[in-house]
Amino acid sequence: MNSKGDTLLKKILSDFEKCVDPESEKLQGEKAWEMILQYRIEQLGCSNSSNQIKEKIIAETTTIALSWDTDDAALSTTQKIFNRLASGRYSEAVKLAESSIQTTEAVSKSVLSKNAKKSINTRHSKTKKVLEEALEYYEENREMYKGYGGKKKAAYDLSDMFPPLTTATYRQHLKKYK
Repeated sequence: MNSKGDTLLKKILSDFEKCVDPESEKLQGEKAWEMILQYRIEQLGCSNSSNQIKEKIIAETTTIALSWDTDDAALSTTQKIFNRLASGRYSEAVKLAESSIQTTEAVSKSVLSKNAKKSINTRHSKTKKVLEEALEYYEENREMYKGYGGKKKAAYDLSDMFPPLTTATYRQHLKKYK
């Protein structure tokens, strides 16, 4: 389901859960369908119209929801939910909506976690490469750092020449050199 569909379903579920017994999925589904139909009437600017016009809008909306067949994969779950609401299978609609939201949230968390790990590995690989270049430079120029200041001076120089690593990081890595 797409994020707009998820947002709409979350809003619908949270709005009517406030006034309906959470144990009654059927009642939740009925209230959701009523809310959708009321929204449709308002969307068409017919809030103050006669009951006959409102009933016609409800009938047309129900017919559309029952016959809706999308080729858009992102809307397939939304379509199923609307089909079930329109056919009076309220409990099934609510269960499907809740399941869809939970699945989408789980997938989103998984994707975010993978992206975060990828970002960390990318940053670490860049830092590791900088460290390797700095230590290679140190090995090639060790004679220059013998005597006064030694590794401490080298760490300062390396942090200036090979950022973003700090002097403390370079000092830690230079300890292994005798």
